Amino acid sequence: MLANGPLKILAVYLSPSWPLIDLDLSACLGGGVPVLMVADLNAKHMDWNSRLITTGGRLGCNYANENSCLIYRSDTPTTLPYNSSTTPDVLDIVFTKNLVTTVYLSTCSALG
Repeated sequence: MLANGPLKILAVYLSPSWPLIDLDLSACLGGGVPVLMVADLNAKHMDWNSRLITTGGRLGCNYANENSCLIYRSDTPTTLPYNSSTTPDVLDIVFTKNLVTTVYLSTCSALG
């Protein structure tokens, strides 16, 4: 809870086997309560430092823009591929909605 009321905190993982849909994002980010959602949606977008844009990435970026959400991303890759000839990428991002406090994002690869 924030000093001025409740806060919804979510940790979200979406399997690469499932498509991201608007209803998923609405269920997580809707409801009128400020939201902090840390997510691995297996979606890529250049706006959050991915090397390409996938369908899910486009949907997530468009949803954020249309629904007054902010997206925070790491400056360093958050996923390292098994194939060393493939480029590392950013999959882990943070969505906020109606959050009045500042978000400071850092990554920790020690558990990887």
